[in-house]
Amino acid sequence: MHPLAREHLKKVLSRKEVVGSDESCEYYPCHFVGQDCTWCFCPFYPCGDEQTGGTWKRAKDGSLVWDCSLCFWIHRSEVAARLMQIFKERGIKVEDIERAEREERSMLNEIFEILKREFPPKRR
Repeated sequence: MHPLAREHLKKVLSRKEVVGSDESCEYYPCHFVGQDCTWCFCPFYPCGDEQTGGTWKRAKDGSLVWDCSLCFWIHRSEVAARLMQIFKERGIKVEDIERAEREERSMLNEIFEILKREFPPKRR
């Protein structure tokens, strides 16, 4: 996990509430006006699910990189709130997300699928 992502997720998970739009951010709106910025650094990155609007892009060195710039799904307020609820119910911490990234993504994949069922991604 990128150090900036770790620090952001740590702050979000300790606060245990969604933040809504952060118009003070120099990058706002990075996805769309009115977006929920709680999951600025997505805990599912890279999800690899093109239904979210993300796509694989080829980097200059030829490797594939997940481009989530067209993902609006995690920034919908109802998705952000539900994800926070699930993380609170399960007592998930940044360390749990990092462990899931290193070892296996089953916990993250399960939560991702729950959210997708409840709030199907829509392309803009």
